Order: sequence, then C-alpha cells, then structure tokens
Amino acid sequence: MRQRKIRTLLGILLTVLMIVPVVTGDRPELFERFEHDLYDLRLRQFLSKEEDPRIVIVDIDEKSLAAEGRWPWNRSKLARMVDQLFDNYGVAIVGFDMVFSEADQSIDLVELKQFFENKSTDHDVTTLLKTLNSDAHFARVIADRPVVLGYLFDRSTKQLQVGHPGKAVIGEDPALAELPIPEANGVISSLNALQSKGVRNGFFDNPMVDSDGVYRRVPILQRFEGQYYPSLALAMLLALFEEDQVLPVIETDATEERSALVAVEGAGIRIPVDQHSAVLVPYRGPQGSFPYVSATDIINGVVDPEVLEGTIVLVGTSAAGLLDLRVTPMSNRYAGVEVHANILSGMLDGRFQHQPDYTLGVEIVQLIFCGLLLSIVIPRLSVFLSTIITLAIGGVVIALNLYAWQQLLWVIPLGYTLILISVLYLFQQTTGYFFETRNIAQLANQFGQYIPPEVVEELSQQDQSVQLSGESREMSVFFSDVRGFTSLSEQLTPQQLTRLMNIYLTGMTKVIHEQRGTVDKYIGDAVMAFWGAPLKDEDHARHALQAALEMLALLPELNQQLEREGLPAVRVGMGINSGIMNVGNMGSSFRMAYTVMGDAVNLGARLEGLTKYYGTPLLVSGELAQKVPEYLYRKLDRVQVKGRNEAVDVLEPIGLREQCTQHEKNAVDLFQKGIQAYSTKQWDEAQDIFEAYLCQATEDTMARIYLHRIAEYKDATLPADWCGVFSHTSK
Repeated sequence: MRQRKIRTLLGILLTVLMIVPVVTGDRPELFERFEHDLYDLRLRQFLSKEEDPRIVIVDIDEKSLAAEGRWPWNRSKLARMVDQLFDNYGVAIVGFDMVFSEADQSIDLVELKQFFENKSTDHDVTTLLKTLNSDAHFARVIADRPVVLGYLFDRSTKQLQVGHPGKAVIGEDPALAELPIPEANGVISSLNALQSKGVRNGFFDNPMVDSDGVYRRVPILQRFEGQYYPSLALAMLLALFEEDQVLPVIETDATEERSALVAVEGAGIRIPVDQHSAVLVPYRGPQGSFPYVSATDIINGVVDPEVLEGTIVLVGTSAAGLLDLRVTPMSNRYAGVEVHANILSGMLDGRFQHQPDYTLGVEIVQLIFCGLLLSIVIPRLSVFLSTIITLAIGGVVIALNLYAWQQLLWVIPLGYTLILISVLYLFQQTTGYFFETRNIAQLANQFGQYIPPEVVEELSQQDQSVQLSGESREMSVFFSDVRGFTSLSEQLTPQQLTRLMNIYLTGMTKVIHEQRGTVDKYIGDAVMAFWGAPLKDEDHARHALQAALEMLALLPELNQQLEREGLPAVRVGMGINSGIMNVGNMGSSFRMAYTVMGDAVNLGARLEGLTKYYGTPLLVSGELAQKVPEYLYRKLDRVQVKGRNEAVDVLEPIGLREQCTQHEKNAVDLFQKGIQAYSTKQWDEAQDIFEAYLCQATEDTMARIYLHRIAEYKDATLPADWCGVFSHTSK
C-alpha cells in the first residue's frame, strides 16, 4: 500500500512538472513539433477536398512565362490582362499576390507597334515615352475597378518605406495596443503612381510561420505606426462587400485584468482569430483546390467565360523560379497564392478552425484529469488492466478532441496530453516493475525457503503488505514425525542419515508447496507447516488435509527410492488442526522466525503424538473435519490432551466421500455406533459392535483399545457426568 502511495505521488509530481511548461508557455521544441504533426494529421484527415469555383487563380505559370517572356512582365501586359478579366470575363474582383514597388522601364512591343501604326505624323521621343508608359497604363486600368494590390511589411531595423500601405481598417486603439499583434517597422508597397482612391491594398507577408517553417497560421491584421492594416484576403473580402473598416472583438476574463482578441468582424462576417490576430489557414485540400487559369490564356482571351464570370480572381504564380512556393501541411511545394485563396474561401464560408481564448485552461484541465486519473489507477491495477485503461483514456481524449474539431471547429491541443499519458504509463510501469521486483526479492528473502514461488508472486501483487509484526488469523497447522527415528539414526552413518533425511524432507516439502503451504521449520526428522499465512487462504483446512493425504500416498515411492540406495524405509505420524493462531515474526534480536503459536498449534502437535497411541498415520481434529465435509472420517475418540482442559474429537480421514466404497462407509457407520454405545455406558452392545468390527478389520488398533477400555470400565465406578472423554497424560 505504501509503495502505491509513493507511485501515485510520483505520478502527480510528474504531472505537475509536465504542466509547468504549458502554463509558462515554454514548451520543449520536440513536443511542439509533435503538436504540429498532430494538427497536420487532423487537418488532412478532415479536408473537404471539393474545388471552390468562386475563387479562380490566374497563374503566372511555366506556360505563361514561355509564351509571354520572363518575369517581370511589362505592366501594359498586366493592364491588358485586367481589361480582359473585367471586360470580357466579368470577374467580381481581382487581387494581386505581388508588389509593384519599382517603376517599369520596359516598353511593350505590342504597344510600340500600335503606336507607329496609328501615327502618320512625326514621332517625337517625348510623346512616344508618355504614350508607352506602362505604369501609367496599368494605373488607368485599375483605377476605377475593384482591384487589391499586394504589399509586404518590413520588420527589420532599416525601417524601409516604399510606397504606403493604403487605408487602415482600424485606427489607433488603446485596447489593441496592449495585445501581441505583429508590428512592422516599415513597408514595401506598390508605387504611389499606381495608388488611387479605388485601389485597395493588403499585405501578403507572414510573420507567424511556425518553428518548422510550415504555413499554418497567417495574421489578418498587422500594426504599423499605431494603425492596423488588413491582409490580402481580408482586403479582398472588404472590397468585395465595399466595406472599409473591421471591428475587433475583445473579451476580458472574470477579473477584467486580462484582455484577448478573439475575433474580427467585417462585412457582416465574424472571423475567429487568436491573440496575435492570426487565423488557422482553412485548407480545403491539396494544391489545386481552386480553378487555375494560365495568365497567358487570359491575355489572349482563350479561357472559357463560364470559369471566370462573377468570380473572385487572385493573380499569383506557381512557377518554381518565381519563389512563391510555401511549405504547408498539404505539401512542401504549395503555391503561396493558394494560401490566400483558402483564407478568403474560409471567410466566405465562415469556416475556420480556431482556438478559443480559454484553450489554455481546457488543456490544463485535460492534463490534470489524465494525470491524476492515471496516477491513481495504474498503481492499483495489473499491467494488462492498466494498459487497457490507459488506451481507453487516450481514446476518450482523442474522440473528444476530434468531436471538438469537427462539430465546434475548436483546435484543442492534443500532443502534450498524449505525451503525458504515454510518459505516465511508462513511468508507472517502470516504477511498478522496480517495486515489484524489489518486493519479490524481499519476499523471496523472507519466505522463499518456506513457501512456493507462485505464492511469493501473489504476495507481491496483493493490495496490502505482509504483516510481519504478528496477527491473529484462522489457519491450519500440520505436524509430522518419523517413527523410530532414534533407532534409525543409530543404525546409519552421518552421510546415510543426511541422505535419508534429504530424500524424505524434499518429497514432503514439495507436496506442501504444491498445496500452497508454508514450511515453518524442520526439527530433526519432524516437519511443521501451516496454511493461511503469509497469504490468506480461505481453503487452508482443505489444502492442509490434501497435502497430508498426498504425502502418505507419496511415502511408498520414497521408501522404494530409499531401499534402492540401501537405506531403511520410514513410517510417519501426522496431525492437523484448524483454529485461531498467532502468526508473525517471532524470536529475539539475534534470530527471528516467521512462525505460528497458540493453543490451536499445540493441539496440532498433540494430534501428531497421538498417532502412535491410535495406530494410524494421520489424525485430524473435529474443527478441521467441519471445514472439509466432503471427506469421510472415522471418529476415533473424544479426548482431553495434556495441557488442555477442553475435549476435542480425534478423527482419521478415510478419503473423499464420493470415492469411498460402500464397504468403507458401512465400516465407518459401524464404528460410530460402537462409540455411541461406549459413550452411553452400554458396554455389552459396544463390545459386540467392536468385536464385529474386528472381524472386518482384524489389525485395527482402535477397536482393540475400545475393547480393552470396556473390560476395564465394566466393573469400575465412573463419575455421573462421564461421557466417554479419554484423558491423555502424556504428549
């Protein structure tokens, strides 16, 4: 019990040590990687895998580069593409996942050819350059259309400032200023010449890439010069619904001391975010979850209009040479433009996995529950059951986690809890094995010479420790002695005597162990054993009797072995009694022994001594016979042994009732009638019965003893209360 308390306390301590990094936010990198892997696994498991036709990606792919030339293209070419998208294909909005931060000095050859074909007068250089200014052309094309230009924020100390980020969607806000929203030092945006009142801007950089380089979270707001600017996806959503502002949703805890950003509301859509204003990218599936159209096909007008009409268009690239491929849970080479498409799709559907602001509390409760339960349960169960319970707890945690993921769109951390469950299981099993091994070693040291190994194993697994200091317990005690041992020892050499005793005691002890008995001691040729300690045994009387009968059955075989070695055969006397005994470590400071004491023990020793008088190898008390009623017994006498005032029945076991012959049963009944007549002083009737019994069993000692007593008592004056009890004056 003490060891289990120690294991429980150690498990609780380990749980606390595992919780501390969660509370402080300082989790080991290895555990964080495991959490990321589990997130990716759940994400891939529950993908919708349906293409979203509302959002089309105009891809500057390898085909487009081969047809239109290397990137960057002249912006007049991009202007023609925008014209095609709005005029010929009727798209709803166009967003550019790219930045136009430098002036375009190139001349579009198509426009140059048209210029000369349309001019019949002299062509001065100034007019030529003004006419062929691609930036101006591009600016005119996007000025009055729903177009969103991309840009990126700079977080270096250089505080770069190229262009401006456009309109903020949230002005200065003291509540937001206290929150850990990503903050930029500079901005790299499109040329001022490209900006107009109708053109919107959205950043496409991601300062929140996870430690393993994977795009799982993307902020939709960043702070710059005290104001808050939208991501490309959020800017496109606002432009689509002609909105200019978003509303932050901030919640406080019960103390109103801690605030957290939990959502952003814009265009009537609530977008759940974390305290960094980041969303978990709601990937629909692998790359290609949105229709892709080559940019060159748009420019040349060869795309099926049904693919583009009324859609949201994102212009980006999947070409490897243009370096916009990202590592995502879906793939190691995932087009960055499709990340924005997934976010925009999630906004339109209101479909975002998210972590509520109380996620940390849920995880801590989860850890405490699992830690306490396993720390309490595992030390009290077997390895098999504790394994089943551990797997069941892990299964319940996973099932609840997946339910929250699917039905509530909650992302509850799972990895740390599974690690705790695994660590606690291994720790408890290891410490359990250590304690069990130590227990077995201690028990083997204490009892290994006296009880069988399987009992030692059971002792190590029981709920309570072995009581060595002493206790009263109902048990059975056994004594045996070799008849005529003194004369035998005088006939043998020391070596022969040792060999004889080794053969005899080995055989007897083996039977005792097989019947779950404990060898108390060897006293020369005598054996003392008991049943019911150190391990409690409800069938102690039955096991003791079975052991004695098996020893008697084994004795002829042992005698044959002795005869083969030139040693004399042995005869034994055995006595068994059941009753309340004191058991425990007894002795002195110099020597201790685990033994039994008490009146019931003394009676067992007296019964063994009486076997000589009654001429039978085995005697048991009436108390034992009552506990094992399936055996047939012959009641030999009711006696008062030396040192004991209370009379006791002395019986001889015949065998299992169902295995005894009818002749044996009749003989026992006849003998019992003789004792009944004897006890009631019906001397003539008793004499006739015992003489009749001797006719069946001519060598029976007990019948002769009764005939001798009857002859003595017939003419004697017996006390009025005499009831047949015989007093033995010797041991």
